[in-house]
Amino acid sequence: MIKDTVQAMDPKPRLELIPHSLVSNPCAFDHDGIPIRFTINRKYWLRDLPKERNISIAQQVATHWSRVGHAIVSQGGFKEGKPGVHARSIPDGFLIALSWTAGDNLYLAATSPCLAPHETPPS
Repeated sequence: MIKDTVQAMDPKPRLELIPHSLVSNPCAFDHDGIPIRFTINRKYWLRDLPKERNISIAQQVATHWSRVGHAIVSQGGFKEGKPGVHARSIPDGFLIALSWTAGDNLYLAATSPCLAPHETPPS
């Protein structure tokens, strides 16, 4: 999903994995409080993009996600130069986001639905 989104961008960024995004997060627990289901996250910095293209990149992402059928949940910050686009992928229910951070940096993120350890996330 991340790579598909990047292919819709002009110019194309270089993806840099944000290491702390590799940790799975408990999202459901058994009656003893032991995690039994998890979400899987991936976040990537979008590198080698001109900062003055951040708004254009965010607009491209929103357009691409809408075109492929994802549900845009929120978008904003365009007038302030701090764009953010949040969506839910259809039909598999991933949360996907393009977010602005201090220093005029953008990152893409995807979070899976809540899964049991033996389940395979939707492709």
